[in-house]
Amino acid sequence: MYKTNNKKPPSCFLSISCTSEELPFWQPMDHLAPVVLYDVNPFAKECVEISTKFHQTLFYPEFRIQRVWRIQNPILWLHYSLKKKQLSQELGGAGRYPEERQLFHGTFRDRLEPIIKQGFDWRIGKTHGKMLGNGIYFGRHAVGAHEFTDCGGDNKSTRWKTHIFYSKPLQSQSTNHLQASENETAIRDIWSLFKYHSHTDSHFMLAVRVLVGRYTLGKPSLLRPPQFDKRDLSVRYDSCVDSVSAPQTFVIFDQYQAYPEYVIEYQHCINKR
Repeated sequence: MYKTNNKKPPSCFLSISCTSEELPFWQPMDHLAPVVLYDVNPFAKECVEISTKFHQTLFYPEFRIQRVWRIQNPILWLHYSLKKKQLSQELGGAGRYPEERQLFHGTFRDRLEPIIKQGFDWRIGKTHGKMLGNGIYFGRHAVGAHEFTDCGGDNKSTRWKTHIFYSKPLQSQSTNHLQASENETAIRDIWSLFKYHSHTDSHFMLAVRVLVGRYTLGKPSLLRPPQFDKRDLSVRYDSCVDSVSAPQTFVIFDQYQAYPEYVIEYQHCINKR
């Protein structure tokens, strides 16, 4: 899922110092669009992988995914790529890369727009508490992130959409879509169960790439990760966790260590009964 390609970067990247090897596989973007939300085809490999991971802990049919969007934000991706290079150099470079995970982050619908446009900021909208430090929290499993989502008819659910540029799936360019069409009947029977409901009935969760790097146990008083090397104040851990041996929750203190990659819109069907 984290493979890169060697295609020419979209025009929106040409004014940015970012090579094609650093780019994920994205659909072409209008150079005037700072952000694109790509409505991922439900049959595409990336959508199936996200959905499978989501349903490992938020089980179907109680929880039903309505739609998955891919976030294409060139500026945020550049910051993330540069941070990855920095952490790699701290590890010694020469092919050594920091540990990278795909984690979940639950949020309120009215906070989606600033995250999509500007990334995460632990100083605003904090609802996770301070158990592991004053940072940005991510969960290994979707069930933990679900606790920090909202749902209701407060009209905020549509407000964030008005300032984002959208791109429809380019079906002629999607190999995964073409493969899915050949088995349309079988796959349609499965995905027809994930029906689109009223927008005000939706929860929203983000699937996020996170550079967790070297991690250690967190504590409430932390404003940044503890020292990694007691002899060097500049060398610190990259993130904090709830358990070093089997981490379920990760906290980062640098917003550029996380890239919001997908928005998952889903419904808790028990609430409808």
